[in-house]
Amino acid sequence: MKKTLIQNGYLVDPGSAREGLFDLLIEDGIVKSVSKGLQTDPYCETVDAAGRFVVPGFIDLQVNPGRTIEYIADILPSCGITTPLIMPCNVNGIPIMEYYGSLKGMLDACDGQTVNIATAVSIEPPDTGGHETYAKLGVPLNEIGKRIEEFIDLGITAIGEVVLPLGGTAHVTSEMSGEFLDKLLDETDKYDIPILLHTGAGMKGIRQAVEICAGRRMHLCHVGSTCAGDSIAKAIALLEDNPNITTDTHLSEVAGSTSRSSKLVIEYFEKGEVVKINPETFEATPIKDLASAEPPFYYNKVNLFENNVTCALSDRVEAIECDELGDGIRARIMLKNLFKLVNSVALEHARIKLLRRLIAKLTVNPARILKIRRGTLGEGDPADIVILDLKEERVKTVLVNGEKVLDEGVPTGKKPGRRILYKG
Repeated sequence: MKKTLIQNGYLVDPGSAREGLFDLLIEDGIVKSVSKGLQTDPYCETVDAAGRFVVPGFIDLQVNPGRTIEYIADILPSCGITTPLIMPCNVNGIPIMEYYGSLKGMLDACDGQTVNIATAVSIEPPDTGGHETYAKLGVPLNEIGKRIEEFIDLGITAIGEVVLPLGGTAHVTSEMSGEFLDKLLDETDKYDIPILLHTGAGMKGIRQAVEICAGRRMHLCHVGSTCAGDSIAKAIALLEDNPNITTDTHLSEVAGSTSRSSKLVIEYFEKGEVVKINPETFEATPIKDLASAEPPFYYNKVNLFENNVTCALSDRVEAIECDELGDGIRARIMLKNLFKLVNSVALEHARIKLLRRLIAKLTVNPARILKIRRGTLGEGDPADIVILDLKEERVKTVLVNGEKVLDEGVPTGKKPGRRILYKG
């Protein structure tokens, strides 16, 4: 039996409402005990977390594996992410299903990685265009239910990110978005499977999605980015009146895509605002020729960062996600901005209070949205654990299913991650 004892850390676990100086005993990948002053034994590895914060592993509601699932899975622990929701996007410039040979091949690649991987695959209107991967996910209206049953049989965790140009420009084109969403919501409601939606840009798209939703359950992706250029206050007020809809935000100053055919990429490229970002230095270089440039492509929307900070602080926005594009840039930016936001607060008790709110949006809240048993550190829970150093603004140590995958900032090479299946 493998045992690990994490000692002397300050636990912040919103899911179990436990906070303070607690030790955690882990046995065979499960949290065995959470208490003060737990004692070790000769067969137990100890981790000293003195002066650091111990939190559940982050669950990220959108990670696009632009350079392969394997590549991004190795990067995510250093950003605190132990369970990403992998979305269907392009891998090395081609649809992800083609890269892995099939949808099943993609799903098989999600098991045995450095992190746990939940999966979401989109269902799109049959006339979808403008994006290499999403165009291949088109389904006739009368086959939506059959497609959901297929996904359930494959253990796919959620339906999404469903991209629809409701009310404005999105990454894709379609002339039947409203009718399609209405039917899709009926079918996902029957099967009680989460659905995550990306609308066209601006308030018009958000408002149209809310009207079509009409009291059914739905998750609205990255509302701060979607609403960039419009009033985020109006978007939040609209969502306040629709508690059936959950939502999330980026915590980044850049948006982007892995597709050069994306309508949004083309729009910002024509303005001269699409850039490449160096993953080591974060230096941005304008792209001069979109046809020859390698993805991912980044751009900045009006009010993007201000909206995202507003959403991160709002009680109405349930989750924070990175919308990673596969090179690690946006996951690193999310973590950097999380530390900066928390450390901008002078009073220690207020700083910890803010940290607690943000950790909830990175752990227990996304777990509830996906209906998966992760995101808390109570007795009997899977031991996905992150140790944060607020002073150095770094993730120090990460455990996935009780195994260290990051040890004092150094990857261990272990791959204890599991694919997170839909349970019904």
